[in-house]
Amino acid sequence: MKRIQRSAGAVVGSAVGDALGGPFEFGPRGAFSARFPTPGAGGEMSGGGGWDPGEATDDTQMAVLARTAIDLGGDTDTVAAVTGGLAGAYYGLDAIPARWTESLHVLLPGFDGRVLRLPDLIDLAYHLEG
Repeated sequence: MKRIQRSAGAVVGSAVGDALGGPFEFGPRGAFSARFPTPGAGGEMSGGGGWDPGEATDDTQMAVLARTAIDLGGDTDTVAAVTGGLAGAYYGLDAIPARWTESLHVLLPGFDGRVLRLPDLIDLAYHLEG
């Protein structure tokens, strides 16, 4: 696998994990399983908690701005973002399901409504790889 596939996988995987975990942030333990009790269900982006389906949270916004926020203990979007980033780096961009990346978007506060989508995140990975 080419290095850029791993770089792009880490960036997009982190944003996808963030968007998947966002609706459950600071919810009770087991909230995801309670919402999707059938094994294999819940593989699509779901909204909730003020987040649209596929909307990455402040964690990805901060990552795009080269800032890191780690908060252990109930911060599910951060945990999912880190897990998604590691999995994306290991397995590469092509392993991330299209159904997760299709609605993925990162709002950038203070940038006149600018929104990053998958091509922008891949472009970011190319710039980070240098």
